[in-house]
Amino acid sequence: MIIKEIELTNIRSHGHSVIKFPPGKTLLEGDIGSGKSSVLMGIEFALFGLGSESGSSVLKLGQDSGEVRMAFDVDGSEYQITRRLQRKAGKVQQSDGELKTPGETLVLSPSELKERVLETLEFNEAPDPKAQSWIYRYAVYTPQEEMKSILALAPEQRLQILRRAFRVEDYKIAATNADESVKHIREEAREQDGIARGMGELRSQAQRLQADEEKHKADLTRLEDAETADEGQLRVAKAEKEALQKREVSLQNVKAEKEYYERLGADAAKDAAELGDEIAELSGSLRGLEAALARSELGRPSAASSLPELKRRERTLEAKARKLAELKAATETKLSDYESIMKNGVCPVCDRAAEAHDFEDKRARKDAERNHLAEELASVEGEAETLRAKIEQGEAYKDAAKEVAHQRTERSRLRSEIEKKEQSKRKFEKRAAFAKNTLQQLGEQLGELGGLAKEMEAADKKLAQSEERLRGTRDRLVRTRGTVESVQKRQTEIAIEVIAKEEASNKSRRLREREIWLEDYFVPTVRVIEKSVLATINQEFDSLFKRWFGMLVNDPDKEVGVDEDFTPSVTQGGYEQDVRYLSGGERTSVALAYRLALNVLAQRVSIGMKSNLLILDEPTDGFSKEQLGTVREVLDDVGCPQVVVVSHDKELESFADQIFRVEKAGSETAVRVP
Repeated sequence: MIIKEIELTNIRSHGHSVIKFPPGKTLLEGDIGSGKSSVLMGIEFALFGLGSESGSSVLKLGQDSGEVRMAFDVDGSEYQITRRLQRKAGKVQQSDGELKTPGETLVLSPSELKERVLETLEFNEAPDPKAQSWIYRYAVYTPQEEMKSILALAPEQRLQILRRAFRVEDYKIAATNADESVKHIREEAREQDGIARGMGELRSQAQRLQADEEKHKADLTRLEDAETADEGQLRVAKAEKEALQKREVSLQNVKAEKEYYERLGADAAKDAAELGDEIAELSGSLRGLEAALARSELGRPSAASSLPELKRRERTLEAKARKLAELKAATETKLSDYESIMKNGVCPVCDRAAEAHDFEDKRARKDAERNHLAEELASVEGEAETLRAKIEQGEAYKDAAKEVAHQRTERSRLRSEIEKKEQSKRKFEKRAAFAKNTLQQLGEQLGELGGLAKEMEAADKKLAQSEERLRGTRDRLVRTRGTVESVQKRQTEIAIEVIAKEEASNKSRRLREREIWLEDYFVPTVRVIEKSVLATINQEFDSLFKRWFGMLVNDPDKEVGVDEDFTPSVTQGGYEQDVRYLSGGERTSVALAYRLALNVLAQRVSIGMKSNLLILDEPTDGFSKEQLGTVREVLDDVGCPQVVVVSHDKELESFADQIFRVEKAGSETAVRVP
């Protein structure tokens, strides 16, 4: 990570400050209390938030809002982060901020910002919004006060802090977690052993249930065969009943036909009698006309005196013709229905299915009836026509006498009419005879109704017995199927339990193997690695510590080093010397050399560490002018691409690539380039 620029707005004593950081060594110079360390606090706040700091200690007094904007570079990609503070209801809290990446701009909460920064820098630590980044504190920037506290700590406490900084603590955590895992594995293995108990008894139950299932399946097969047989018998009984019902319907139709032919025969006999009367009357008229012609004299024909009667008869014939036409139309409609049923197999009135062959006789009878009615209608219409002719003649005879020739013509007409009526009479007599013969046949068919009732009663009894037998078979079938399903369900449950117990047994075995591996191999190996890594770091740390102390303190008699707990020691002339009794510059040299070794090794051992930045806060307190001259050599030896030094010592200006003067006027800090 390389810092490009930081902008502070209402942060501690900074009202508004913008600092552009180039690569190399940058010096923030100013008097004590001028606001130099506030810049470092702003950098840490921009990256990780408040951490353990309070918002009121960061926001400038008297202001309701503040902001830090920082641009930085990671692996050649530029990022910009903005964090904000707001004073609400007397409390200072962080509000949502922004993170600009090479591909997008994100508005994030404070905790989300920290999480994204840790991912970008590849700092392997939890994104706790209330904690500082310990990798940043030991690998990039360690405040002077914390450095002194580390040197003054008891060896055990110092070692614990350094173990975290060097990531050696991870080995201990891994070993501790492995020990805890062993406990949980052991407990879970016992639980799995408990689950696996009783597997043999379940398998025995499964065998018994298998035998029961085979027995009940055999019963089921037998009952299914019985059901098939009972269904066949029921179909036969239903077919017999349906056949009897069709016969009953047919006989009921015969009954209706009998009534029709009774009416037809009576009407035909009546019509024949009426025609006989008319023929007799016409014969009398003919005789009178012939007598008149024989006398060869004019006279008033008797037809004139019978006009009212003729008109009455005309009205009777017209009414009869209308009735016959209606009967003929109704017969044709019924005939059309029969033909539709025979064609489509469905009754057009009730939409019920019907068999075509059941209506062939009906259709034939209806067709004969229609023809008969047509003939009768034609006869009546002819008779009416004849009668109308007579009426016309009578009307004519009333007005004037007719010539003899006309009388002769009338005589011929009367003879013709008498002949027609005699023909009609013969037709009616024939129709009456046909109706009589048909009634005799229908009467014979109706005689079957008495025997049909007994057959229907026997068919109903047989059908009821078949239905009852089938219901009983199906009830037993349902019960047997339920028993089979119950047995199969229990078998499935037992199979699932057996599988679960087998899985538990296998899992217990695997857990025992894992327990042995963790306890006997993994934990001892991790502890060995931990000691080896810590020893290697200790050697490198000791080497760097000695090297940089030797560069800062040009005294061959003085040597420094660290023990296995990283406790610093100073020897002079072969005798150990207490650090507290060193001169101020020597104590600062010890602290700076220790601090640089800590920073370099923390960056080196932190996996995924993406920081090329070193921040030093007042690193030369108590240095002589000669020692100040060696600081540049030490920093060059460290080889960090970007170094930010905060100091009130102007002697450091000589080695800085960029200098910022931090000055405070009243309560306001200003940053300028001298």
